[in-house]
Amino acid sequence: MSTGARILASVPRQSDTPFVEELPRLLAERGLSQRKLAQMIDVNPSHLSRALRGADQTRPSLALIRRIVHVLDLPPGYFPELREAAVLERIRRDNELRDELYKRLNLGSIEPEQLPDKK
Repeated sequence: MSTGARILASVPRQSDTPFVEELPRLLAERGLSQRKLAQMIDVNPSHLSRALRGADQTRPSLALIRRIVHVLDLPPGYFPELREAAVLERIRRDNELRDELYKRLNLGSIEPEQLPDKK
């Protein structure tokens, strides 16, 4: 079995570890640097570094995470941020699903001031 095949075989279908914490582990596992990854996804290395560090309030965009998933050949929902975004998008498009989840989660008994602010 080739090294690449062994790495792919060892990658779980998804991670519960946030992207900024999981990515360094994945890069180390593959012997890649942040600079090399930036080159592979065609972004400025300093932008990638700032996003991963959270410098200047910079957070990795979903588009950036998706590009990284693609070049690292990870499953589409590997990172929890992508799964969360997919769920939220589905809920926004499907009023019945939104209302059913609202009912199931018993959110009707929560006072409006207890709900998180939208950012």
